[in-house]
Order: sequence, then C-alpha cells, then structure tokens
Amino acid sequence: MDETVDEAAFNANIGRIARSTLMRDAEQSIHRELIDYAVASCRLFYIQDASAWKEWKTNNEAFRDLTTKEVCHLFLTDVLPQLDTYQLTEMARQRLKLLDLHPFFKRVGQGYQYAPDCDLAARFVVQPQKNFILTNDIPKIKKIDSLKRCQTVLVENDEVEQKTCFGYQSKVTLESTVVFSVLLSTNHELSIGKMLDIREIHARLRRAKQSFEDTARVTPYRINIDDLIYNLDVCAKVRSKLCRVISDCKKY
Repeated sequence: MDETVDEAAFNANIGRIARSTLMRDAEQSIHRELIDYAVASCRLFYIQDASAWKEWKTNNEAFRDLTTKEVCHLFLTDVLPQLDTYQLTEMARQRLKLLDLHPFFKRVGQGYQYAPDCDLAARFVVQPQKNFILTNDIPKIKKIDSLKRCQTVLVENDEVEQKTCFGYQSKVTLESTVVFSVLLSTNHELSIGKMLDIREIHARLRRAKQSFEDTARVTPYRINIDDLIYNLDVCAKVRSKLCRVISDCKKY
C-alpha cells in the first residue's frame, strides 16, 4: 500500500514538474515576443502606455485573450526587470538602451523598472485649446487674439483638411505664389518656370516640416537665397537672348 502511495505521489510530482517546465517555456516564449514587439518601430518611447500594445498579436493560446492593459502590465512587471537574462539580438539590445534616456524608467539589477513621475507626466499631457484645437473649433478662434491662438489643428483626413483649414481658403497673391514656387520647386521645375498651385505648396511645406522634425534638415527649402536669385537671373537672361535669336532667325 505504501509503495502504491509513493508511486502515485511520484507520478503526481513528475506531472507538476512537467507542467511547470512547459509553463516556464511558454512564458519565456511570450516574453521574447513582447520584447520583439516593443523594439519594433518607435513604440518603445511610449511602451508604458497600453495604447502601444494595440497591434500586438500572438499565436500562443495561453496569452491570446489578454487585453492591451494586461499585456502592457506583463511587459513592465515580468519582462523589463529581468531584461538582461534574455538572449536578444544586437539590434534589440541597442534599441533597448533607449530606456536609459526615458524619464519613466530606471536601471535596476538585471533590467529596468517602470517608475512614473506624475508631475513630469503631467507636462506631456496636451490640453485642448491650449496645445491643439479641433476642426470644429476653427470658427471660434477667429475671435481670439492672434497671439493667443493655438496654431495646431487636429484633422481626421485630407478631405476634411482641404475643406476646413485656412490655408486652402486663404487668398495668396501671385507674388507670394511665385516665391513659394521658387523655394519649393525641383531644379527641373525651376528650369521650365513651373508655378505650383496652392495645394501642392501646402503639401510640400508639410513634407518639409516633417523632414525637418525627422532629420533636422531643411530640405526641400533652398538654403542659399543669393545663389538662387543669381541662377534665376542668369536663366532669365539666357531665355531672353534665345527668344531674341529665334525671333531674328524668323525674319530671314
């Protein structure tokens, strides 16, 4: 009887060990999935927010039904504190070093700990009317002092932007259109004297703004205005002389 009990206890113990091993393997696997997801794109800068995990998916049935908040909590509490214990690619390790610059994470023994600063976090929260306005608020801000107006408008799509933004409804003088066309044209467009329409000017200004934010370069703005004016003057003189030569040839 004792031998039977011992054998049953032994089998039960083996079963618990096997299940525990499988669970640890599953957890290790899901942890690596979480790390790979976190270092992709630029979401690492706001990885502490549940919104960063909206696109996360897994084939692991044990974790498939987790909400974005649960996945975020799992990453912050179970993965980050023991980050150094995982075998990661060199690219992943280099990207995770960005957490050293993040104000809400601090270095601990084998990884990082999420330590939010409420006062600091409040500075990053944008306020309506102060930091941005919606398209429906545009008529209201016309009555506000121009120095106090918010210049950032949040729009849903290009169609709404074209219908509501002041830029598309404003009247731009011919002289201003020429100046913008010169500044934003390619060399080929400049050589044939192409004038950009207001929509294309807006589009290129937005691309230039985004390019400056991403790379700190002022492209496609032309930096040296003096050289630009000189080249335009030369182009105008050459064109004038060519027209004169062609006109003289037609006389004979």
